[in-house]
Amino acid sequence: MTTDLDERPAAAGEPGQSVNEPGRFARLLPVVAVVAAVLALVTGGLWLYSLNSDAVQVAQARDEALRDARQAVINLNTLDHKDAQKGLDLWIQSSAGSVRDEFVKNRDAYAKLVTDQKRTTTATVTDAAVSEVDPRAGTARVLAGVDVTVTPEGQQPAVTRQRIELGMVRTDDGWKVDALEPLLTPGTNG
Repeated sequence: MTTDLDERPAAAGEPGQSVNEPGRFARLLPVVAVVAAVLALVTGGLWLYSLNSDAVQVAQARDEALRDARQAVINLNTLDHKDAQKGLDLWIQSSAGSVRDEFVKNRDAYAKLVTDQKRTTTATVTDAAVSEVDPRAGTARVLAGVDVTVTPEGQQPAVTRQRIELGMVRTDDGWKVDALEPLLTPGTNG
């Protein structure tokens, strides 16, 4: 008696299937690994590039200039007639260039005026935004809104609203005011 052998390949899951034959997933695994490695390299390269890009430097300079400008606006609009020198020290520390030179030159006159008027001023920044920033040049322009509470000795306080444009310059001690200009708002005189 003669037996014919079936030489057709066995279908998946049928008896006689070769155990050593890789499945479809096993054949795709090396391709998937190569694609994942390439994507990881590209993503890492883009991440490193973005860390050193101009956009990051601009954003960092903008944030620092805005933070320092907000504090400078408070410093430059806060004085107590009982200790004018302390407030004037803050004016000088917050400024650079011609603005600082003016504060140093006129310090005694400012102190006398505040002391003679017996007024105390405190400031609150209501809003502020950087309109321009150049991290390479170390310059920025900041627009700020500030409420200044003026309290003459023995009298009720009065609040004045101001809008100010500040020119900022980066120094070793942070951003300092090097230009200061009050902005007129519509409907105001003067």
